[in-house]
Amino acid sequence: MLRYISNRLIGLIIVLIGVTVLTFIFSNISTVDPAEAFARRNILNPTPMQIEELREEMGLNLPVYRQYFHWMGESMKGNLGISLLTKNPVSADIAKKMPATLSIVGMAFFWIVVITLPISILSAVKQNGVFDHVARVITIFGISMPNFWLGFIMLIAFAVVVPIFNVVDYGNFKSIILPSLTLAIPVISSSIRLFRATILLNMNKDFVTYAKARGISKTNIIWKHILKNSLPPMITLMCQNLGYMIAGSAIVESVFSWPGIGSHLVEAIVGRDLPTINGCVLVIAVIFVLSNLFADVVNIMLNPKILNEQGEF
Repeated sequence: MLRYISNRLIGLIIVLIGVTVLTFIFSNISTVDPAEAFARRNILNPTPMQIEELREEMGLNLPVYRQYFHWMGESMKGNLGISLLTKNPVSADIAKKMPATLSIVGMAFFWIVVITLPISILSAVKQNGVFDHVARVITIFGISMPNFWLGFIMLIAFAVVVPIFNVVDYGNFKSIILPSLTLAIPVISSSIRLFRATILLNMNKDFVTYAKARGISKTNIIWKHILKNSLPPMITLMCQNLGYMIAGSAIVESVFSWPGIGSHLVEAIVGRDLPTINGCVLVIAVIFVLSNLFADVVNIMLNPKILNEQGEF
């Protein structure tokens, strides 16, 4: 178990390095000069000499690889730099914005679990029935809808036509419902399709036939045998979706004016705030890889045979 986790950690560290390298390269090949953008925000009619001085102060005159190694060395010490927009430490800004993002992602995760499990089980048990066909149509629509479009529809439906919620209403539990549902619905739709297919696959396995021959009730077979064997791919998918939702929260947060890390990252990209861009991407990547590692550990706890199949024993 420890050997497996250590191997996975090494692989995840390599992934993190790759993400930071790509982010740093793409941030630096933009046609917009960060030093010029910063100068025009803070200096009236800046001269080329002033822009060049700022570029030297920000270290942007150095080769990209030297900028990267300097930033990586500071990041390993916990120093993500100073934001060019807010003038605050990037880590402090991220720490301030992260709770807002985690609140809607956590609520979205709650919707995913509560809605996906019963609908998937009923669809599999009632295969090709009315409920299964209705669920199939709804989930296809859910998978097809982009988050930003769904967010606008939710706002128009429940904040304008039927004014249950306010358009901008951050700061209470009621304000979390619409953005969390917007974030969760596409994930719920894809999760239902996968979980239903996995349950149906396991319903035709030999262990189910053996359980029926022993006289075990259908309910016990589903809850104690089929679900246990169907959960590993769902756990992996949900933990991956946790990372995807944090990374993809920018659009939803922008639609609902939600002050989270996603909207903060969008503002940084528009303002060419390189320290904030690199810091946000690093934090999101860390959360993503850790959620995948957590999924692997939980799957091993549910089914230790995974280690045998991968030659870890």
